[in-house]
Amino acid sequence: MEKVVQAVWRSVCRADGCEREARTAGYCPRHYQQVRRHGRLTPEREYRRRGGHCLVDGCQEPQIAKGLCFRHYQQTRRYGRLTPERERVYGRKACQVPGCSEKHSSRGYCKRHYMTEYYLPRLADRERTARRTA
Repeated sequence: MEKVVQAVWRSVCRADGCEREARTAGYCPRHYQQVRRHGRLTPEREYRRRGGHCLVDGCQEPQIAKGLCFRHYQQTRRYGRLTPERERVYGRKACQVPGCSEKHSSRGYCKRHYMTEYYLPRLADRERTARRTA
């Protein structure tokens, strides 16, 4: 017996550069919603693809939203612009514990060493002091 292969014809979205299957009025669901809501295609409002680095010059952090890393996205969200004058400049880049190459987080330590070397010992000292005075 011979297999009969039927070609399935599918239309492609009418929006430029979109290769998705068209469903309604010649558009894919994403572009149809744009036309329905705004009366036109709105490429300026579309999300960019993730991956790559932040679009801000000199920043190598991964993109989180709208082509920006978390820090720069929060600046534009809060202040409506990038605010380099408000950025903290840290003197340390790596954890101060010898042999640890993790990124500096708090008080010169990475997150793990901050908890084990700094925060938890101080918390234990406070509890001992509180028990003695009580």
